[in-house]
Amino acid sequence: MDIELKFSKNELSRFGILDIYIKRKLKHYFSKNLKINPKIQSKIINDWKKKKSINSPEELNKWLSLHEINYKEWIELINSDYVWASWCMKKFENNLSKYFSIKKEHLDNFYYSIIKVKNKELADEFYMRLKEKESSFEEIANQFPEVIDQKSKVKIGPVLISEVESSIASLIKVGKKDQLWKPKLFNGIWSIVKLDNVRSAILDKNLKIKLSLELGDKFLEDKFIEIQKNQI
Repeated sequence: MDIELKFSKNELSRFGILDIYIKRKLKHYFSKNLKINPKIQSKIINDWKKKKSINSPEELNKWLSLHEINYKEWIELINSDYVWASWCMKKFENNLSKYFSIKKEHLDNFYYSIIKVKNKELADEFYMRLKEKESSFEEIANQFPEVIDQKSKVKIGPVLISEVESSIASLIKVGKKDQLWKPKLFNGIWSIVKLDNVRSAILDKNLKIKLSLELGDKFLEDKFIEIQKNQI
């Protein structure tokens, strides 16, 4: 198979990967001087070999030969995600609290119960049963075939607010724990909703990494646009 494997910038653009190429170059440029301690380096190597099913030095040499890189370049490659995350954590450490407060609404996990019916009188009856604690959402869903999607879950969660249909999200994101709303008409369907719980996001280590990488992505996008404008 005779395929030309030399790529021009225009060809990278036509394949839709010019931004990926430039952003990876930028990642390497900004994070290349970060050092990794031996313990973490060993873990990165072992995790990579396990993922790729590399079980011997011979198999690793074959992989390096196939991908036309040497051992040092391979180390840089498998370290790239870790060093970029480390760079982002350091670069944006003073921005995380503010960014977290902006994003928090979309990071909290919501738990809610819902029953949907077409008939308003039936919806009002179900609401009163729930309000007076005469029945639970599950009991009503199991006993009344009029409940829409009767066999699906009536208790939802944990879910992000972005995963909830907008009409329901508008209720639960401003509600209080255990709040039960009177039947609401959405798109011709009467919905009875109860907010069971909200598990607030905590700015722990994993979330700090996630948010730092989001800020890093925005940083790379801004740099990419800047580079492209300067070359026009």
